[in-house]
Amino acid sequence: MEDRKIYLLNASQLYDTILRQTENNCLRRFLAFKIITNAMSYEDLINNRTFTNFRQVRNIFLAHKQENSFLNAFNASDTITDKHIQDLLKFMKDNLFDPVNYLHFNELKNPAIKTQLEVLSKQILNLFQEEFYVGFRISNNFLCTQKGQIKEMSSNAMSGSFYRYNSSKELSILSNFFIANLTKYPLFENALINFKTDYILHAVNMYDCIFKDTRNSHSIDGLIEVMKSSGIGDTLSLETLKADVSHSAKYEEMRQIRNKLAGHMDIREPLADHLQKIINFDISTAYDFVNKLDKAVYDAAQTHVVVQTHYGTFNLKLNSPDIIDIVGMENKNYFEE
Repeated sequence: MEDRKIYLLNASQLYDTILRQTENNCLRRFLAFKIITNAMSYEDLINNRTFTNFRQVRNIFLAHKQENSFLNAFNASDTITDKHIQDLLKFMKDNLFDPVNYLHFNELKNPAIKTQLEVLSKQILNLFQEEFYVGFRISNNFLCTQKGQIKEMSSNAMSGSFYRYNSSKELSILSNFFIANLTKYPLFENALINFKTDYILHAVNMYDCIFKDTRNSHSIDGLIEVMKSSGIGDTLSLETLKADVSHSAKYEEMRQIRNKLAGHMDIREPLADHLQKIINFDISTAYDFVNKLDKAVYDAAQTHVVVQTHYGTFNLKLNSPDIIDIVGMENKNYFEE
């Protein structure tokens, strides 16, 4: 049990270090989401659910149980601030048997390696920002968009499905940026393990946003259920993918990893065994999984203008006709209290 608590804290401290290498408040919050999921796993390990607001952020993002109306239920950007994230880190540290000698990751305990990771992380985050945020574009992402900041043409079940889908899609791309660079440096092994875990988490969540997770009683309808119930568009491409045995098998494999290391923490098998599965996991197969999923969603979107419009809400340009109002251009500063 203690090794899992230490691992979750080390992973969280690692991301707290990395998120300080960017001036972009959305990217800070994307990375802070890792700390949130770790802290919720930590709470479950010690059977002490203290941070209910953060649990709601995690649950809504992962298409689980939600309170009230989805789009108005919570203002995640107000909750995901440095002050509140530091409370999570302190909570995890205070509940260790030894709250002093807990740094196990070389990326944290070795000053030279830590500095190298900070330099590389800054370069990666700058590259991501240049790729996705330059040229008057906005990120309509649940983790950083303030409540009521962006008003779209419609707010309904389909909006919610794509809101979650595109939010995870954005975070998966960020993880991909890190994985592509971290693989070149063996000294960043722990960072690589965690970003691979993140990619798997978001790949599984993207799937669950399209096909309802019927094994979880708290999960909400995915895109295919919404399209069928509303009679909007043709779901053939989605049904074809759902019937793809190899694609479903890859989902099951990643789901098992997700359930044991991301968003949850398995206690029945040794932690080292779970980590070895991540090390051995061929991340290119996850990339292929996501590409096939996104292509099926894209094809479904072409069958009706309403679905196409919602699919196009990823990384929106400011002149998009689907945005009817934007209240303020700047996201709340992550370091403001």
